[in-house]
Amino acid sequence: MNAEVPDFEESEIEQATAWLEKLTRDPMADAVLGMARIVAIDDISGRGRYREYRIDLSAEGPGIPPTAVEQRLVFDSRTPPRPGTRLPARVSVSDPQVVEVVWDAQPR
Repeated sequence: MNAEVPDFEESEIEQATAWLEKLTRDPMADAVLGMARIVAIDDISGRGRYREYRIDLSAEGPGIPPTAVEQRLVFDSRTPPRPGTRLPARVSVSDPQVVEVVWDAQPR
């Protein structure tokens, strides 16, 4: 399954960030714009308005086959991400386990 290129443009700040990542040899220096699909989400903290979740993703991009990735993140418990949601993401070519998801792109 090929990743569709999301309708998402890099801002000048994101371009500057990419340049700095290359300069500092950050793992995201070779990242490409791709997609991340939420496969599963588990509430691992169980209490409070803001909770820690374990999120299983499938990340892919140009030249990167779908790769299973696990992240632990904090979200408002009233609006956690939903399985099946596809979001734009930057995926490292050299290490597809390194992914930055654009969580602000979640449907409300």
